[in-house]
Amino acid sequence: MNTQTMKCLLTPVAAVLAAWPVMAQTTVDPVTRLQTVEVTASKRSQLLIDVPYSITAIGGSEIADRGVTDIQQMQSVVPSLFINQNAPGASRIQLRGLSQGVGYGPALVGTYLDDISLNMPDAQRSLDVPLVDMARIEVLRGPQGTLYGDGSMGGTIRFITRAPRLDKFEANVEAGVSQLSGGQTGWRTNGMVNVPLAVGVAGLRLVAGHEDLPGWVDNKASGAKDINSAKRDFLRAKLLVQPSANVDVTAMFFHTATDTKNNSGSGADQTIASYIASPTKDTTDLFNLVVNADLGKVRLVSSTGYIDRRIDTTAELTAVYAGVPFRALIMPKPTSGGAYRQDMSQKITTQELRLESADKGPLTWTAGVYYRKTDTHSVTSDVWTDATFRLQGGFDGTGPTNVTQTALFGELTYALSPQWTLTGGLRSFNEKADNVGSKLASDFAPPGTPSTLYNDHAEFSATTPRLNLLWRYAPKEALYATASKGFRSGGFNSTATPRNYGPEDIVNAEIGNRGSLFGDTFQYEVAAYHSQYKNVQAQDLAPGCTPATCLALTVNSGKASGPGLDITLSAALTKSLTLDMTLGYSDLVYDVNTAERNKGDPLNYVPKKTVAVSLNQRFNWTPNLPGMTRLDYQHSDPVKFIMRNQGLNISSNSVDTVNARIGVEMPAWQIYLEGKNLTNSNSVTFPGIFGLPDSRIAPRSIGVLVRAQF
Repeated sequence: MNTQTMKCLLTPVAAVLAAWPVMAQTTVDPVTRLQTVEVTASKRSQLLIDVPYSITAIGGSEIADRGVTDIQQMQSVVPSLFINQNAPGASRIQLRGLSQGVGYGPALVGTYLDDISLNMPDAQRSLDVPLVDMARIEVLRGPQGTLYGDGSMGGTIRFITRAPRLDKFEANVEAGVSQLSGGQTGWRTNGMVNVPLAVGVAGLRLVAGHEDLPGWVDNKASGAKDINSAKRDFLRAKLLVQPSANVDVTAMFFHTATDTKNNSGSGADQTIASYIASPTKDTTDLFNLVVNADLGKVRLVSSTGYIDRRIDTTAELTAVYAGVPFRALIMPKPTSGGAYRQDMSQKITTQELRLESADKGPLTWTAGVYYRKTDTHSVTSDVWTDATFRLQGGFDGTGPTNVTQTALFGELTYALSPQWTLTGGLRSFNEKADNVGSKLASDFAPPGTPSTLYNDHAEFSATTPRLNLLWRYAPKEALYATASKGFRSGGFNSTATPRNYGPEDIVNAEIGNRGSLFGDTFQYEVAAYHSQYKNVQAQDLAPGCTPATCLALTVNSGKASGPGLDITLSAALTKSLTLDMTLGYSDLVYDVNTAERNKGDPLNYVPKKTVAVSLNQRFNWTPNLPGMTRLDYQHSDPVKFIMRNQGLNISSNSVDTVNARIGVEMPAWQIYLEGKNLTNSNSVTFPGIFGLPDSRIAPRSIGVLVRAQF
C-alpha cells in the first residue's frame, strides 16, 4: 500500500478525530445504538455489537430517509459494496473486490429475501428487490460459506421485509415524479396496507408498487428518443399466523416484473447507433413458507421456497460483427445489424431445516440441512437484419445447467467468559450439475448436418469452515477476528474446448473493531482483511479467436491475493446534524502470469477504492413544521477490463456523484424535493468491450416525492 493510498484511507478518519472535541461538548440524541440493534445474520437474533465479523445493518427508517428504490442506490452506505447497472434488473453486485457476472457461473455475492436465496445458476442478472416497507438490510462482508453456502464468497446481502402486525390496521402510500436532464419524466407509486385478520393470532401485510423509469439515450440511426426507458411492477403479500405462543408460521408471495426497452449503453453524447432493439422482460414469482416452533430446549425452523423466473432478452452485437469479412457477408447494408437472443426460464425449489439451541447458557448452537434444485430451460438464437442465414446456430437445452445441491451445516458458539466468545462453523455440500441439450447447426453447414447433442455432467463438493473470536473489552466496544472460506462451483462452456471449467475458492482472514464513544454520539467499525483467491474464474476467448468467430468462455486463470480495508463512521456533530462516512479499499491482484493476465493485474470491473460521505439534519421550518435535509457524496475509482491475449486493457472513469434531499415531515404526511447526480456527471461506469457501448451514470434528476400514513 503506497503513501498516497494510505493518505486517502486515513483522511476521513483524521477528519472525524479532529471533530471529536466538538462532539464531546454537545448534548445530542444518540445515533443508532450498537447495543440495541438486533440482527439475524447468524440465523439467530443477536445484538449487532456481538456479531463476530464485519456487517452493516441498514434500518427501514434510513432506507425511507434516503428515498431509494433499490440496493444499487444504497451502496454508498456499505463499504466495499459496488453495484454496476447497465439496465434495470441487470446489476453486477460486487463486494470486497470480487466481481460477479464474468462469463457463466453463479453469483459471487449471496442475496436473500427473508429466508430464501435469490441466486440463480448462470443468471448474471441480480433480481431487483424494491426497497419498500423493509425492516432492514443486512450486508455481511467476507466469505459466508458456513451458513449461506455456495456463491457467498464476497459476502451476503439479506433483504428483510416487515412482518405483519397482529394488533392494528395501518396503511401508507407514496407517489413521486422526476425529470431527467436531457431525458424523460419518470414516476413511481407504492402503497402498503396491514390488516389484522384475528387480533393477536393472524395478520396480512400487502405491499405493491409501479415505477416508470425514464430513458435518456437517443438512437441516432433511427432518430428514436429515450430508447432505454423501463417499467417495473411488484406485489408482495406476507401472512403471519401465531396459533400458539410457541409456534409462528409466515407465508410470503413476491411478484416482480421489469420491462426494459433497451440497455443503457451510449456514447458521451448520450446517443447510440442501434439497428436492432435490445429489450428485456424479466418476471419472477417467489413463494416462501417459514415455520418456527419452540420445542423448549431447542427451536425448529423450516424454510420452504420456490422461485419461477423468466428472462427474455436480446443483446445487440452489431459492433462485434462489424469487421471483415462479416460485414460484407451478413450485414451488406449500412442499416444491417446482428444480435443474440435468449429466452430462459428457471424454476428453483429449496428446503432448509435447522435446529437452534435456546439462547441460554454459555453454549449455543445451530445445525441444519439444505436442499436446492434448479431446473433451467433456455432457447438461444442469432438475429440478423438484411440476411436470411445465421453465423451461429441456436441452442435448446438446460441453458446451460440444471443443478441439485445438498448441504449439512452447523455453528457452535461458546462464551469463554463474559467478555470472550469463540464461534466455529462448518458446511459440507455436494452439487450435481447437468448440461443437456442440442446446438443447432450453423446455416453455413451443409444441408442435413445433424444437431450436436450436449450431455455434460459434473459433480462438485466442498467443506467451508469459519472460526470467529469476539472480545467485548468494554461495555460498548468489541474486537473480533475471523478466518473463513468461500467456494463457487465450476460449470460448462458453450464452446467445444475447453468444455468445462473448475471450481474456485477464497480464504479470508480479518480483524475488526466496532464500538461507540462519547455517549453514543460517535460510532465506528474498522475491519482489515487479507484474501487468498484460487482458481479464479475469468472470461476469455480461445487462442486465435476473435469475438466474431468464437463464443466467450470461462477459464480458471490462476491465483490472486491482496489486502483490504472497510471503515464505517457515524457521528452526531450536533443535536440535529449527523455525519456518516464509509470507505472501502481492495487491492486484490493476480499472483501469476497467464495468457489472459499479468502478475499484478486487478480483477476485472473492480474499483480499488470507494468513498461515501453523508450529512443529515433534522430541524423545524416553523415551530409546528418539522423538516429535514441531507447531502450525499459518493466516489468510486475506475475499473479495468483486461484480456491480454486479445490486446484489451481498458478502464472506466472515476465516478463522483452528489445527491441531495430536503423536505417537510409531519406525523401523517411528508413531502420531499430530491436531486440525484446534481453535477450531471457523465462518467463511464462499465467500459464497453469489442466495440460495444460504454455504460454511464444516469444524468441529473430532479423530483418530488409525497408520502402519507393512515
